[in-house]
Amino acid sequence: MTGSDIRAAFDNIASHISNLETVKTIVDDLESEDLSFDAIIEILQKKIEDAEVTLRTDIRILINECRHLERRKNS
Repeated sequence: MTGSDIRAAFDNIASHISNLETVKTIVDDLESEDLSFDAIIEILQKKIEDAEVTLRTDIRILINECRHLERRKNS
């Protein structure tokens, strides 16, 4: 998953996010690194552990969209 893929996932879900600025910051940080799909998902899942309830939901939405885009890309 490239930086542009995580940005595309974010753009697709932005209207459904409560903590838009926080999630945007997370995406900006991930976008600047060269990470595999699995590494991105792992980082996002770790961020869920320390997050408050609505941010957890927002990150889960982002993870689901990343997985959706990855499936479409690989099929």
